[in-house]
Amino acid sequence: MSQSWKSLWKSECGKAIPIYRVLVPESVNQGVMKAWNARGYRYTAGAPSAIMLTGGMRRNFFRSSMLFKGGTGAGAAVTAGFAAPSGLALLSGFAEAALTFGALGGVTAVGTGVFAAVTGPKYFRDPKRLSRKNRQKVNQAQWITPGSLGFQPGRKEGRDTDEQRLFHLAVTIARKIVRTRAWTHPILRDHVSRVDLDHAVASIGLRLSELVRLREEIESIRDAGTAKSVETYLSKLAVAFTSMANRVLSMHEYYERLTELDQQLMLLHNSERSRELGDRVLDVLSRTAADDSADWQFRELRIDAESQSSVISDLVAELDQTADDFDDFDSRLAAAQEAVDALEPTPSPSADKDRLEE
Repeated sequence: MSQSWKSLWKSECGKAIPIYRVLVPESVNQGVMKAWNARGYRYTAGAPSAIMLTGGMRRNFFRSSMLFKGGTGAGAAVTAGFAAPSGLALLSGFAEAALTFGALGGVTAVGTGVFAAVTGPKYFRDPKRLSRKNRQKVNQAQWITPGSLGFQPGRKEGRDTDEQRLFHLAVTIARKIVRTRAWTHPILRDHVSRVDLDHAVASIGLRLSELVRLREEIESIRDAGTAKSVETYLSKLAVAFTSMANRVLSMHEYYERLTELDQQLMLLHNSERSRELGDRVLDVLSRTAADDSADWQFRELRIDAESQSSVISDLVAELDQTADDFDDFDSRLAAAQEAVDALEPTPSPSADKDRLEE
C-alpha cells in the first residue's frame, strides 16, 4: 500500500461528480432485494454501472400488476356504472330498465371475476411483487449518498469531505472489480461467493457517515474552553479514518490481482483455442497432404495450456490470500468503531463552568 488513498482518488475519480446511491443490505430483508433483482434495479455498490433512483422501488408497478389491478378496477367501475342507473330506474318504477341495467351489471361483474381469477394468481406469484409487509420495509431502507457523507454541489456554497472522497473511491473500485473477466469466470465461482463485496462497501459507507456526523457534533462544541478536547477527539477520529482508508487501498490491491488474473485467463483461452485450431489443421492435413512432420511442428508452436493453468492456480491462491487480508480489516474496523463509540463528546470542566455562568 505504497500509494496514498488521496492520490489514488485523484487518478481514479478526482474529476468525476460523485453519483452513487448504495443500499445498506441489513436495512431491508431478502424478500425486498429479490423483488428488486427481478425488476433489474441497480442498488448495490457491486453494480457494474451507476446506481439510479427509481420511484417504483416501493410500488408494484409492472405488467402483471397493471393487468390485474387495471382490469379489475375498470371492471368494477363499469359494474358500478350499470348498477347505479339500475337502482335509480327501480326506485322510479321503471322495472324493465332496471332489469336491463341489472343484467348488464351482472354480466360485467361475472366478467370481472373471471378476469381477476385468471390474472390474480400471475400477479401474486410474480417475483417482482412486493408484499404489503415488504412495502413497509422499503420505507425503512437506508442509503449511502454523497449528501449523507457531507457532499454539497455548487461553486460558491459547494463543499466536499474526505469521507465522501474515500467512499467514492471505494464505489469506483467495486464497479471495476465486478467488470473484470475473472470476477465472472467459472474458475472463481467459489472464491467470489466468499467475498461479499456489497456488504464490505456498505459497511465502509456506514462507518464513514458516522465519522462525518460525529465530527460535526464535536466541532459544534468548539470554543476556548473545549478547543484542546476537540483536537484530541478529532485526532482519534483520524485513526479510525486511516483504518478505513487502508481497507479501501486493500480493495484496490485486490482489483489489481484480478486484472493480473484476467491476463492469464486470456492467455489460457488463447492457448486452448490454439490447441483446437491446431487439431483441426492437423485433421485437414491428414485428409489431404498427409504431412507426417506437421504434428510435431504444431506442438512446438502451440502455447502450452497446462503451464498457463499452473500460473492461474498460483494467482488464485494469491488472490485468496489478498481477500483474507481484505476481510481482516473487519476486525480492525470493529476495533476502530469501539474507539469511536468511546469518544462520545463529553463537556470539559471549563465548558461546564462557562455554561453555569451563562
